[in-house]
Amino acid sequence: MDKKQRTYTNVSISTSPQEAAAGLDPLVQPINDQDDEPVYIHRRSSVFFVPTSTINPNEEENKDENQSNLVRKCFLYMERFSGIIYALLGSLLFTCTNFALVQLNIVMIDFLFIRILVQGLISLVFILYKGYRPIPDSNKLLVFIRSIFAAGGSISFYLSLSMLPLPDLTTIRYTQVVWTALLALIIFRDRITLPTIIASILTLIGVACVTQPAFLFAQSKIHNETLQDKVIIKNNNHVFGTLLALSCAFSVSMSIILNKKLLQKNLRQSIIMFYFLFITLILCVGMQVYYWIFSKSNRLEFNLKKRFLTKDFLFALSIAILQLLPMVLSQKSIKREHPSIVTVVQSSDILFAIVLQNLFSSIKTNLLALIGSALVLTSIFIVGSHKLWLDQQNRTYVPTSTEENTLQVQAKD
Repeated sequence: MDKKQRTYTNVSISTSPQEAAAGLDPLVQPINDQDDEPVYIHRRSSVFFVPTSTINPNEEENKDENQSNLVRKCFLYMERFSGIIYALLGSLLFTCTNFALVQLNIVMIDFLFIRILVQGLISLVFILYKGYRPIPDSNKLLVFIRSIFAAGGSISFYLSLSMLPLPDLTTIRYTQVVWTALLALIIFRDRITLPTIIASILTLIGVACVTQPAFLFAQSKIHNETLQDKVIIKNNNHVFGTLLALSCAFSVSMSIILNKKLLQKNLRQSIIMFYFLFITLILCVGMQVYYWIFSKSNRLEFNLKKRFLTKDFLFALSIAILQLLPMVLSQKSIKREHPSIVTVVQSSDILFAIVLQNLFSSIKTNLLALIGSALVLTSIFIVGSHKLWLDQQNRTYVPTSTEENTLQVQAKD
């Protein structure tokens, strides 16, 4: 009697790398299109691995014997978990470069202008090389609105980078995972779920612990007037930086939702990214002109040598080029692992920022901020795990033996 062979498959349309890339932060989204089949469906390390054929137990034993070498096993595991490794490396590199930027005496808008200019030129070359039409035939308004949100989120992130400690900014920025889930419920009219409610509550508590607003947490009284004035200025910068960080999280969430809408309308990711970079570049130039000409309190003299030919700025230029690597690593990770797993792994930015802040900075993270970061990480894990579980439910059992097929047909009749 033949043994029944079982094969599992995903009958729903699996998340393509293009859709997975649309769910990333615009700062780490790849420029090129992701048209290939996701590798994680056939990768044993992934929870989405689907065996395409039945493996003979004897062959499995022979493979185990042949792979007994320790070095080969290490390389095998590295290959199996390469999606997670790529995501971790991308997060570490992005956090380290941002931490290095904070230590430099440069204007963040200058840095963002250089980075977006380099990234935009690469994007334009890619579009021309592929022969795409830069101007979309339809949905021009939706592309423009998405570009405004993505550009606003990116500019808000770099502006708040000089006002907030990096762990606080990173924690608030990653609340976009929960905001995206909530906005998807509103826009796509999905049913709200218990994990989303729990994650939202944890996110709000976590943000409150990280920002520590004065109306919730008692502040120590200072009797020295000079010190008090400095503390007031510092608190005002912290409040403004917090508002910018929250606007960054919300803008990124809106851009992710609109990006997925545009992909549903068959618009290429490379075109979407090009317009985001173009709008961001225009806004950066507009802010530079405002500070140089129209701002009375922050009027700056345009001096090419003093502003752009300094040691710090040249170092920042190398960082801007280096920040293109996390985009490549993100592209590789979303091809090799499920998007929900990539999202959870990328939230390790928060942990990396906390470690860097407490090792190399005089500003230390207090216990309350650590608790807030832990709560936000927990909410991200809840949202990611829930999405992963929902996708796993879309798998159905496919009978492969003749007897099982006959029973299935009879059941339908």
